[in-house]
Amino acid sequence: MRRILASIVLVMMMTGCDSENASDTETPSEAEKSSEVQTSSEAPMSPEARAAQAAEMFQAGVAAFDRGDYPTALTLWLPLARGGLAAAQVNLGNAYLNGTGVFADDVEAAKWFRLAAEQGDPKAQNNLGVMYANGKGVPQSFTQAYVWFSIGASKAGNTTDAAKNRDLAAAQMSPEQIAEGQKLVQAWKPK
Repeated sequence: MRRILASIVLVMMMTGCDSENASDTETPSEAEKSSEVQTSSEAPMSPEARAAQAAEMFQAGVAAFDRGDYPTALTLWLPLARGGLAAAQVNLGNAYLNGTGVFADDVEAAKWFRLAAEQGDPKAQNNLGVMYANGKGVPQSFTQAYVWFSIGASKAGNTTDAAKNRDLAAAQMSPEQIAEGQKLVQAWKPK
């Protein structure tokens, strides 16, 4: 079992759960760019203007992160993450997981990964699955790990190792647990 967990941790580091690689940062999808971001009491902004402002703030955060200015990156991403931008939520999850610009906090990392995963972000789904497999920030559960890996692996264009991670988790599960996981996967809907 230790070897399985070590393999999952290794895959986690290779797929973006490691702050040492600046490519951890995500870029928002077009739908995410429309996140509610309005910073003044002036007339309401159009959806296009809000999307442009969110994209600008997000990219400014990525630039700050890339140059090692983590406080600025986190300050820019936090309101976007609170507003529902999955890419910002993933980046905050990675920051808390690795203690980049904040104190490491697995519970907080899992919270941000869950918010993005529930919206359908495959990196967040894989990362949350890894956290369940290892019992980091959440109670250890190979069933929940299997669920999140399965959901993440089903995404078109998914570049994470979610399918491999799902198979590693399944190797630790009973047939009943796998059947339960499959039912949960079938019932899952993005929020």
